[in-house]
Amino acid sequence: MRILQPLCHGITFAFTAAALLCAMPTAQAACVVPPAEHTIDPPGFYDDPAGYQQAVKPMRAYIDRLNKAAEAGDWACTIDLLEGWAQGDALMGPITGYQGYYERSWAGTDFALVRMRAQKLGRLDASRAAIIDNWLTRIAMATRDAQEINSLHNNLTYWAGLNLVAIGTVARRSDLVDDGVARVREGIRDIGPHGELQRELKRGNRALHYHTFALLPLVFAAELVRPRNINLYAENQHAIGRLADLVTRAVQDPDSFRAVSPIKQDLFPWTFQDELSWMEPYYASQHDSRLPTLIAARRAFHEWRLGGNVTQAWGVTLP
Repeated sequence: MRILQPLCHGITFAFTAAALLCAMPTAQAACVVPPAEHTIDPPGFYDDPAGYQQAVKPMRAYIDRLNKAAEAGDWACTIDLLEGWAQGDALMGPITGYQGYYERSWAGTDFALVRMRAQKLGRLDASRAAIIDNWLTRIAMATRDAQEINSLHNNLTYWAGLNLVAIGTVARRSDLVDDGVARVREGIRDIGPHGELQRELKRGNRALHYHTFALLPLVFAAELVRPRNINLYAENQHAIGRLADLVTRAVQDPDSFRAVSPIKQDLFPWTFQDELSWMEPYYASQHDSRLPTLIAARRAFHEWRLGGNVTQAWGVTLP
C-alpha cells in the first residue's frame, strides 16, 4: 500500500482502511453536473492558440471539477459527474479537424483513471458502472479507430494506447487492453540506444518537451498492465528506463539533452512540473534513487489527463 505521510496520499490498486478514511469527504459543496459537451472539435493547438483555448474550456472545466471531486474524496459527486456525461454521450459528436481526436483520447484516459479509483474504493455500484463503462468503451473504440491518431506513430499514438489500456482495464475489455498495449509497444520499440525518440527529435526546439510528454503514457500503461504479468519495462532492453534516464538527466541538467540534439530547447512552463508526473509511479516501482529529490521539490503533481492529483493516487513515501 502506498501512503504518504502526513498527507492522505497513496490510493493505488490496493486499499487499506486508512486509505478509505483519507478518501472520505468532509462537508461537500453541492454537486452540479454541467451539461454534457456533445463534441470536442477545437482548432489545432499550434494553429490557433486562442481559438483552441476557447474551444476546450467547457471540457477542461468539467475535467477540473471531476478531478477535484476525486481528490477531495467526494465520490458521490465524482460518480454523478461521470454518469451525467455518460448519459449525455459526451464528446462522441463528429470531429471535423484533427485536434479533437487527441482531446477525446486524453479526456477518456482521465475519466477511466478517476473511475478506477472510485471502483477500488467500493464507491461505484454495478448499474452505474455499466452506464459509465459503456460510454468509456465508445470513447476507446473511437480512439482505436481514429486514423488521425493511428497514422502518426508518435507520442499521440502512445497516449491512445494508454487510453485503450485504461478504459479496457476498468471496462474488463481485454481486446481494448491488447490494442492499447500494441500501441504502447510501438513507442517502446521507437526508443533508441540513448533513450531518444527519432520522431520527437524532429520537433526541433520542442524535442525535450515531447520526449517528456511521450514518456508519460508509456510509464502509466506499464503500471496498469503489471497485474496482467506484462512487464513493459523489460521490453526492447529496458527501453522505458533509457527514456526515463534521458529525461531525468535533462531535468537535472538541461544541457545534457545535447547528447541527442544540438538544438537549444524551449520548454513549456509545465514540462518540468506536472508533466513529470510519470516520476510518481516510476519511482514507486523502479526505485530510481535520483527521483526523490526531484519529486519532493514538485509535489503535488496534477495532470488533467491522468486523473488530477497523481501524487495522491500513485505516490509513495520518499526517503
